[in-house]
Amino acid sequence: MSDGNQWWQTKENDSVATKRELWKPLAERVGGFDLDPAAGCEPTPIADNRYTESDDGLIQPWYGTVWLNPPFSEKTRWYKRLVGQYNNGDVDRAVALATVDPSADWFHNWFSTADVLCFLDGRDWYLGQGDSPTFSTQVGVWNPTDEVTDWLQLQGTVVQPLHDNKQETLL
Repeated sequence: MSDGNQWWQTKENDSVATKRELWKPLAERVGGFDLDPAAGCEPTPIADNRYTESDDGLIQPWYGTVWLNPPFSEKTRWYKRLVGQYNNGDVDRAVALATVDPSADWFHNWFSTADVLCFLDGRDWYLGQGDSPTFSTQVGVWNPTDEVTDWLQLQGTVVQPLHDNKQETLL
């Protein structure tokens, strides 16, 4: 059995692969992912192009439709980069995963800028960790298709934030 938040706080599972049952239907509904900038732990590549830890996806160019499941310990840097690249027009569409923590600065400053948020039902969206995590997962989508939003409504609670404020970022 998991020991509270220890499920995600160890070096061995800082980066955890997403189950195919989540990423594959989303990929089909956006016409595939062009880039996974935080790849490496999944058994099947999620995007056509990917950066692993040795590539340092935070300093590489981002483009097209992006899938992002960042390391748990570095969420803020990854979401800030995602929003900056989206606001700059380098990223056309993005789908990102996060733990559900609306009290966190990274959520208010970056993740909540998504056009659609989905608080997923259940907790079993990751591979290879034995017990289910002790936290819930959310999906953020920037520039969603109707098909993505419709599918997410079947997976959990969908919220479409009413905001026009895009964060200014220095990249």
